[in-house]
Amino acid sequence: MTIKKTKTPNRNKKLEKILSILSIFLLIVAWYLGGLRSNNSQAQFFEHITSKQYQLEEVSPNLYKLVGNVGEENAKWVSFGSGIGYGGELTVGAVFTASGVVETISLLSSKETSSYFEKIVEEKLPEGLLGKNIKTTFHVDAITGATLTSDAYNHALDQAADSVRQAVFGYRLSEQVTPWSYFKWLDAAALILFAIAVWVNRTRSEHKVKMNVALLTASTLLFGFHSASLYSASTMGGLVYGSWISGVANYTPFILLALSIIYIFCYNRNVYCQSLCPFGAVQQCLAKVGNAKSSPVRHQFFIWFPRVLLLITLCLGAYFRSPAAFVYEPFGIAFGMIGGMYLFVLTIMIILTSLVVRRPWCQSLCPINAMTDFLVFNKHWFKQVRNKKGKQARQITQREPRTARKNETVKQERE
Repeated sequence: MTIKKTKTPNRNKKLEKILSILSIFLLIVAWYLGGLRSNNSQAQFFEHITSKQYQLEEVSPNLYKLVGNVGEENAKWVSFGSGIGYGGELTVGAVFTASGVVETISLLSSKETSSYFEKIVEEKLPEGLLGKNIKTTFHVDAITGATLTSDAYNHALDQAADSVRQAVFGYRLSEQVTPWSYFKWLDAAALILFAIAVWVNRTRSEHKVKMNVALLTASTLLFGFHSASLYSASTMGGLVYGSWISGVANYTPFILLALSIIYIFCYNRNVYCQSLCPFGAVQQCLAKVGNAKSSPVRHQFFIWFPRVLLLITLCLGAYFRSPAAFVYEPFGIAFGMIGGMYLFVLTIMIILTSLVVRRPWCQSLCPINAMTDFLVFNKHWFKQVRNKKGKQARQITQREPRTARKNETVKQERE
């Protein structure tokens, strides 16, 4: 008995092509509108700090002077600085008095994970920096559970103060940090484990299953409970929009994502899901405990809903210039108890469902499947277009000699 592979109707393929192009168009529009919004945030900051008594004068691209009616000797200084947190760069604007005291601090933009930043706001870190003098570097105790974010905020203010220190006191104190300084041993471990995962998935060893279990265990301990370095929709947004270029405190998710994309283009499969995903490993363990079964439901809703959800998330991240602010994955709660109440409820639901249904997150909401489908579809589409053009070129090449011989024959007959 021969089993014929069912073909997707041409109408569905055309619809998917249209939706693919539309998705890219929406991302570009969201990114463009987000750029206008970012420019407005600085303008709104200027409007907030200026009044009729003061006039704003530009000293350098990131340094301004507020000159009042009482004279230039009592002028205030306005400057901007940035720091790199867990999710990416954050930028602050600050106002300093003529003597170098911090008078106002305002967050202008942030690619940082919102739950981390909310934690430093709750601990009143910004208020603790008000009133400090810029003659020395700022020092505040790191906030437990948001160490990288509090350090980034402190560094951003210190960088803003450095321009004023140079103008008023003639020296600088903050150290210049390059993105390369954020590469750590964990990034090297990501490269090594991914290479091992590729080998395990392509080997024909009889111990393949055991090796894959060992790999998942190591990945869960290292990228899950130790560092919470799983890549997510926010990582996809950060990679697409280039937030990693300005620097992030943890490059491991970006490395794993980039390697996954390369492997998908080569082999149409995501080795990360099979051998490295910590949350997938946790679901598999729970499935063993509860003797869970694979879900019998294969509805189109569970294919298209994650795709729409991912597109909305990426568009919002592009518009607000903060991919990490729109997180719907339960990874933070599962491995670090970081996240809002809705993520906590979602995590509990997935954990309980994993006892009955095998990998419920992977089968319903995971954005990685949506990303994989998008990349594979467009790869095949591009390949079809290229093959079609190549076929047309060969047909033209074959037709040219025939046409030439026919013209030569006609010419001889006329003679």
